[in-house]
Amino acid sequence: MRWVVLLVVAALPAASAAPRHLAADDHRQLDALTQVYLERRADKITVRPPAPGFGVPATEEFAARLRTDEAKLAARRARLGALPFGGYARAEVGTELTGVAVGGDGSAVVHVQEVTHLYFEEPGGVPRSSFGFGHVLVFERAPEGWVLADATPAPGSVCKIPPETQFCGYGSER
Repeated sequence: MRWVVLLVVAALPAASAAPRHLAADDHRQLDALTQVYLERRADKITVRPPAPGFGVPATEEFAARLRTDEAKLAARRARLGALPFGGYARAEVGTELTGVAVGGDGSAVVHVQEVTHLYFEEPGGVPRSSFGFGHVLVFERAPEGWVLADATPAPGSVCKIPPETQFCGYGSER
C-alpha cells in the first residue's frame, strides 16, 4: 500500500507540468493581437498618417523597446519617402499562427509567420515589395487581458537584411 501512495505522489508533479491548453477564445484573441501588432509595424513605414503605438497593450519594459522601434520606423519612413518610388503607399499583412504554447506561469508563446506586401507610392514597373518573416511573440496574461511582453525572430532565422518593418536582433542588437 505504501508503494501505491508514493507512486501517486510522484505522479502529481508530472501531471501539473503537463502542457496547458489554450481556450479557443484566448487563441482568437492572441491571433487578433498578433495581426494588429504586425499591421501597425508595417503601417509605420507607409505614407499613411501614423497612429501612435502598435495597437496592442504591452508590458512597461516592452513598451519602452517599442517606443525606440517607433522612432526608428519613423526615420525609415522618411528615408523611404525620399526615394524615387516615393515610399510605400500601403501595406497588406497576412499572419499565420504556426504554434501557440502556454507556459506554467500562464504566458503564451505565439509562433507566427508573417507575409507582408508593401505597395509602392509610385510603382513604376513593380507594384510592390513582399517579404515573409517568422516571429515569436510572448504574451502575458494580465487582469485586462493579454499583454505583449516580447517579440523575437523565429528560431533559426538569419537576419542579414531584415524586412523594412524589422531590425536585426530586435532588442538584443539595437
